Amino acid sequence: MTGVARHLRRLLRFSLLMLALWWLAPSHALAHEGQPIGWEVESATQQIVVGRMVLRYDPELEGEAFELAKQLPQWWSEIEQELAGDLDDHMEIHFVKHAGRVAEATGMPAWAAGVANPPRGEIIIARHQPDGSPAELEGLLRHELVHVALYRATDGGALPRWFHEGVADSVGDEISLLRAETLASSVFGPGVPPLDELDRDFRGEDRQVSVAYAAARDFATYLRYRDADGTDFRQLLTELRGGHAFRAAFIRAYGVGIEEVEGEWRGGLMGRFMWYPILGGGGLPLVLFAPAIGLAWWRRRRALRDSWKRLENEERLERERRPGLPAVLGSAV
Repeated sequence: MTGVARHLRRLLRFSLLMLALWWLAPSHALAHEGQPIGWEVESATQQIVVGRMVLRYDPELEGEAFELAKQLPQWWSEIEQELAGDLDDHMEIHFVKHAGRVAEATGMPAWAAGVANPPRGEIIIARHQPDGSPAELEGLLRHELVHVALYRATDGGALPRWFHEGVADSVGDEISLLRAETLASSVFGPGVPPLDELDRDFRGEDRQVSVAYAAARDFATYLRYRDADGTDFRQLLTELRGGHAFRAAFIRAYGVGIEEVEGEWRGGLMGRFMWYPILGGGGLPLVLFAPAIGLAWWRRRRALRDSWKRLENEERLERERRPGLPAVLGSAV
C-alpha cells in the first residue's frame, strides 16, 4: 500500500469516527435568557482565569474544565469574527456536575443542560442533563457563548427568540446532522412551521422544540451565507446595534423584507434535503458527509494558536498599563 493510500485510509477512518460521534451525540441544550433559577452552583469552588473570562468548576470536573478553558480563546475569537469583530470578553462561566431541576424551574425541555444570562455575561453549564445523560460540552458551551456575544454585538437589541436561538445554534456548531435530520423529516413530513410560530414552539413538546431549533438554525445559516461574504448578516447586527427594530434593521441590511427572504429559504428546502428519503432507505453512504466534518475540525484547530496569542497580547498590554497586576492567563485557583 502506498503512502498516499495509507493516508487516505487513515483520513477515511477518522472521518467516519467523527461522523459517528456527531450522529450519536445528545442534542444541544437550549439557552435561556432569563434569570438562571433552579441552578445550584455552590459546588463550583475552583476557578480558571483565561484573559477576562473566569471559569468556575466543581473540583470533580477539573480535567474537563481545563480542556474547556484551553479552547475558550479559540471559540470566542471565532464567534467574534462571525458576528461583529472585537467584543467585550468579560464573562463568568459556572461548570457543575448536574443540571438538577433546571428544566422544571425554567420551563426548558428535560434535556437542557445550559443557560445564559447575556446582560450579566453569565453562563452555567452542566456535565449531565436533567435526565442524567451526559451533555455534549463543546457544542453546549459554544452555543451559550454565542448568546452572550449576540447580545453584545447588538447592544442588547430586542431580537425574536428564533433569531437568538438560530444564530446561537448555527454559529456555535456549524455541523449538526441531528438538526439536519430533524428539519428534513419536517420538510418531507408535516411541514416546517412559519417563523412567527417558532417562538411559541420553543416552549412546546419535545418534538416541537427540536423542529423549532432545526428550522431556526437553518434559516440563520441561510441569512449568514445569503451573500458571498456575510456582509448583509453583519450589517443586520450593525443596524440593530444602531437602535433599529428588528424588521426595520432587516430591510436596511438585506434590502428586502424578512418575508421575502423566508420565502427564498423555504423554496430551496426540498431540493437541499433530497438526500433524506435516500438516506432513510439506506441508499446514501454516510461517508459523503466526511469532508465537511474534517474541514470544520481543521478550521478550529488552525485558529487555536492565533486566539491564544491575541489573549496573551491583551494581558501583556493590561500589565503594562497596570504594573502591579499579576499574570493570570491560564491560571487556576
